[in-house]
Amino acid sequence: MKKYFLIVSISLLCILIYHHFEESPEISATQNSFKPHNEVQALIKKEKKEKKERMRMGYPNKHAEIQRTIRTAHGQEGPSYEGDYKLRAFQELKIKNQNARSEDAHEFIERGPGNIAGRTRAFFIDASDASQNTWFVGAATGGIWKTTNGGASWETSSIGLPNLGTNALVQAVSNPDIMYAGTGEQSTGDQNGSGLFKSTDHGQNWSQIIDPKNISALQMIGRIIVNPANENEVVVIGSSSQWSLSTPTSGIYKSTDGGTSWEASLLFNNGFIGDMVISTPNDWDTQYASINGAGVYKSTDGGDIWRLKSSGISGLGRIELAVSPVDPNIIWASEASGQLYLSKDGAETWTFMGEDDGTDNFDFLVQGWYDNAIMAHPFDKNKVYVAGVNIWEFTATDIKEINKVFDIENSGTEAFMEFINFSGSYMGGILEIGEVGYANAVKVEVRFGQGTQKGHRFSVGGAGAGVPDANYQYEDYVEVPFQVWDVDNDRQLMVAFRDQQEDGMWNLIPSNTDGESESHSREYLFIHLIDYAETANENIASDGGQTYEQMYFMWPVGLYGNDFDPATLPSSQISMGLFDKETTIRETFNISDAYRQYDGNNSIAQYLPRSEDGIHPDHHGLHALNINLIDSTFNLLSTNDGGLYLSKSSKQPGHQDMDFEFVSSGYNSTQFYSADKMPGENRYIGGMQDNGTYLTPQGETSNASTAFDFAIGGDGFEVLWNNRDPQKVIGSMYYNRFSVSSDGGVSWKTAQDGIIEQDGPFLSRLANSRSYPDRVYAISQNGIYISNNFGENWSLSSITSDAWVFSNYTDVEVSAADAKIIWAGGYMSEDSRLFISTDKGLTFTPTETYSDYPNMGPVTAIGSHPTDPNTAFSIFSLDGLPKILKTEDLGQTWLDISGFDPATGLSDRGFPNVASHSFLCFPNNPDHIWIGTEIGIIETLNGGDSWALLNSNMPMVNIFDMKIQDDQVILATYGRGIWSVTIPEIEQEILFAPNIEQVSINPEGLTTIALSYSNLFDSTQVMVDDNVVHSVGTQDLGAVSLTLDNLSLNGMESIKTLAYKDGKSYESLESQVLLFEVFDVQTSYSTDFSVALDQLAFYGFKTGYESGFSNIALHTTHPHPSSLELISILKTPVQINETNAILKFEEIVIVETGEVGTSFGDEGFWDYVIVEGSTDGLNWIPFLDGYDSDAYPEWSSAYNSGSDGSPSLYKTRTIDMLETFNPNDVVLIRFRLFADPAVTGWGWAIDDLAIQEEPLAVYESQNNDFSIYPNPMASSAQIELRLDKKASVNVLDLQGKLVRSYLAAAGTSQILFERGDLQSGIYVVSIEAQGFHKMKKILIQ
Repeated sequence: MKKYFLIVSISLLCILIYHHFEESPEISATQNSFKPHNEVQALIKKEKKEKKERMRMGYPNKHAEIQRTIRTAHGQEGPSYEGDYKLRAFQELKIKNQNARSEDAHEFIERGPGNIAGRTRAFFIDASDASQNTWFVGAATGGIWKTTNGGASWETSSIGLPNLGTNALVQAVSNPDIMYAGTGEQSTGDQNGSGLFKSTDHGQNWSQIIDPKNISALQMIGRIIVNPANENEVVVIGSSSQWSLSTPTSGIYKSTDGGTSWEASLLFNNGFIGDMVISTPNDWDTQYASINGAGVYKSTDGGDIWRLKSSGISGLGRIELAVSPVDPNIIWASEASGQLYLSKDGAETWTFMGEDDGTDNFDFLVQGWYDNAIMAHPFDKNKVYVAGVNIWEFTATDIKEINKVFDIENSGTEAFMEFINFSGSYMGGILEIGEVGYANAVKVEVRFGQGTQKGHRFSVGGAGAGVPDANYQYEDYVEVPFQVWDVDNDRQLMVAFRDQQEDGMWNLIPSNTDGESESHSREYLFIHLIDYAETANENIASDGGQTYEQMYFMWPVGLYGNDFDPATLPSSQISMGLFDKETTIRETFNISDAYRQYDGNNSIAQYLPRSEDGIHPDHHGLHALNINLIDSTFNLLSTNDGGLYLSKSSKQPGHQDMDFEFVSSGYNSTQFYSADKMPGENRYIGGMQDNGTYLTPQGETSNASTAFDFAIGGDGFEVLWNNRDPQKVIGSMYYNRFSVSSDGGVSWKTAQDGIIEQDGPFLSRLANSRSYPDRVYAISQNGIYISNNFGENWSLSSITSDAWVFSNYTDVEVSAADAKIIWAGGYMSEDSRLFISTDKGLTFTPTETYSDYPNMGPVTAIGSHPTDPNTAFSIFSLDGLPKILKTEDLGQTWLDISGFDPATGLSDRGFPNVASHSFLCFPNNPDHIWIGTEIGIIETLNGGDSWALLNSNMPMVNIFDMKIQDDQVILATYGRGIWSVTIPEIEQEILFAPNIEQVSINPEGLTTIALSYSNLFDSTQVMVDDNVVHSVGTQDLGAVSLTLDNLSLNGMESIKTLAYKDGKSYESLESQVLLFEVFDVQTSYSTDFSVALDQLAFYGFKTGYESGFSNIALHTTHPHPSSLELISILKTPVQINETNAILKFEEIVIVETGEVGTSFGDEGFWDYVIVEGSTDGLNWIPFLDGYDSDAYPEWSSAYNSGSDGSPSLYKTRTIDMLETFNPNDVVLIRFRLFADPAVTGWGWAIDDLAIQEEPLAVYESQNNDFSIYPNPMASSAQIELRLDKKASVNVLDLQGKLVRSYLAAAGTSQILFERGDLQSGIYVVSIEAQGFHKMKKILIQ
């Protein structure tokens, strides 16, 4: 019985604009295409939200964006590296023989993981193996690999292939020893390519046959095909680097001599990207290709001449094609926005394949620009497999429907213009749609040669790409050689354009983004949904006004060889609107559902071993293996972000849950951002792209085949293993989503307390000192986060300087020589700087820029010196500019130690002109430095006077991270897993001052300090606020408890230890503790808080007046902060009565409420307040469960409406203390508000506290006293008096001089004491009446 699944989603609005190219003269003249359209705006937002939620195992575009940015110098629009720069740099180092040593200096050990593979696109079955168990694969950044046993084990096959980004592979069937490998990754731009390579010895050795320097359009290879009957006839499709300053070029090239020479058969110079090329089974002459931004092309002469064959395809994004092996006239096309098309006539016409209800068409790819794979069924011509995030099986039916769909029809404009792929959101990057465009699908025509109208002209001061909308300067309202009409409503529309040449008119020149920006072809076109008028629209006619009511944004350019003449344009037009279009109904089956959004089939849990889990998401290739013509069975193989997965053999592979097997064990191609090692053991942890964070299992020694255990999901980033306590380890996901383990990685919990959600870089960074491993630093948009307890909670050290630049790669580094020195930043220019702190991160100041070249640009990483605290290093990845700058004066001056001359772009010290990512300065010899680059490790033995490629057994791979732990250097590679090398000389003895684990004060006033000793010391001092309060001699290792008499200290204080060994001091981390003086035990207590200021110890609480309250009470700060515990402790211990042990008070609680149905202790019970008691000051026992605003409807209503507290909301809380404690127990009482990192509320107010007696407020005689609030005061204070007779109120300075005088009547009254011109200092408030005289001090700040 067939199982089908109906998807309810939407179809994205899409528009087709026709393109013509001089290089392709035989392209057909018209095309019609479409996409379903309905309730667009609301559904588009829903779809975008769903997409964001689905991309949980990674954000594939972010890394490519970062790699491009770090290579873009200040003032540039993009990287300026030439094609194939990495390979040339690598070869030059080899040829010049500039290596620091003539033989391998070190033996690096591969540490795994053996059970996790990286992103894989290329695959083929060895034609010489009849068993089909020999496969070759290309890893996105890990080179070529081979298995001879169907994926049970793997070995590398990349000799001579130093560029490890291999994304296209093919074998010559007529001679299986001939293989071709294409480098670079087009769909992401993540890995720049080095052209095409060839092997003539069955993949054992490789040599370059296409150098991007000679054919720039083939730097990034998309696909390769070889004539099955002729090993020398090869067709290749590719593009130039998408990082280039110039618009990318792309094309199809053919060789008939095995790659010795090449001829272009189809070229594009406008940013369109050649995605793929395939040949028809058993018919080499019939070939199909797809061009991102243009559509589908066909050749019938073996790739010599190509014709556009996209009639009926509306989407012009990335398209993957499959030819049915059953019927070669049947062609399937999967378009990037999740649209499926079918041709039954060899691509002459195409039909959209939709669900039986047009509103149910859904984006089955989700991120089709990145993962888009298709395979025709080997036996059923009506079936096709398509994969993006998940895998789907679609079946074409005979049912057809007519739907109203949004489409564009072009007529004649191809004679004089084409459109640029500018990475827009639609139509393969050539179109951006504004909100009004989504909401109004009226038919619009842009008419040329049929009259003119006026358009709003904008200039950008000659700038190039990336001009912010607000920087568009409105100039005037001028004539343009076309008209724009809303055909449905017969109204003419407004238009605007960018006048790049600033010649006062809209004109088109052929595509040009090279040279001076004033000569660029950037005459952008903006269409507005506003009625046309002969006078300018006041909203558009202003700076930045081109965005007002904007429907569409396009970038047209002229044709090469065609002089644009507005006066002689042919009558032509582009029509956009709703058209009647035919849809073929499809049946849909979900084969894999990674995130359990559909039926959960073959879903992945990620924390399970690969052998027990489903199939990894994000698929890049689908292949049929072991095709059995007798029983129509086969295996379905997927290459994806997790390696290779193979289904069981079946007529319907993948239809059953757990149908796929992980066949990538030993295929070590994972892409690590960071790695570290457990102190004392050969266990390793690392954060990976697409695969989360994994670590070596407990009790195992890691090697290349070790199966790692799951730790943290998503993309994995920075990791740190605590070298003081090896049971502690911290890891990260994107945007500062940290998790920590305290049991060696067995269990994990989130570690984001105090971090604002999403406040951090995509590449989450962590830094600490090996001497103070518990103090950890991370990046914020507004400064640096600091944790003093290994991530349990964080506080922000703000950087308010305009020179601070936050980015997705901003780095932070702790000086290895002095842990008080912290470096942070990600950019160096005259306006943007690195920052330094010399006080452990409490304050930061900007450093200077590099005087020889003040405007460098992005800083890739920061490094520190192992022995000199004044020395640090900034690492760069910029073409032709210094790669390593060194400071010896805390950033006041910088020196280039990589030896680059910006005028020539070359180093005179042997440093290669490549991107540099990581830094390591050896503690045993600071002149010995390693730089992790994109071609391996570059080494100096003389402090930077000369550099060389390190001779070792390490592959040529990106080194993203290097750390020292014990006697090992741990390396995180981007494509070949984790490696390490043992160097005994680098191991250092580190002594740790005893940690202060806990401080408690009991009801007797004794302070207990719990210490933890990791090393033996001669003596230890306990210091509070830098004053010694206690000293002890030698102590045993482990836990030590010290008891001190009442310290008579009040408030939050800083406490630390200073330990001594052989005359040298070692300082612990500081902790903030609430210290207080304990009063005498009472059997009863009551207060209305008017005179309770010195009777409470608090953090985050205060007593006094608040807005809207007429009486003094105990208040938290309003609103209360997030990510904190606010505490108020009554300094008077209470002895519990045998009866009537009642604690009673009035309160208002307005804090975030928990999820519906949750209660105290549940995960979704967010913020709460709680009243607790303790007999020892260490263990606090709740008198009752914590509660929130849901305790009373009035509180809940106030919270939901965002209202402040008011006296009308007071409720009485009555607690029987005998339900918690025994009679005669002496108990300290505290009030605590817990706030999580998210939403905050008004807070908590408490009044009229009574413990085992009636509240003070009911007493009639509490006279002849007064209170002052606030104290200390800034500008004014309230003096509240309770007198049984009138009195004089005088304020005097310490010399006895009268500065203020008041009279107070009998009863309760208030006097406002205003500072006026009084200086800061201590004053005395004196109350004097007959038979009564009392004084109190007040501090004016």
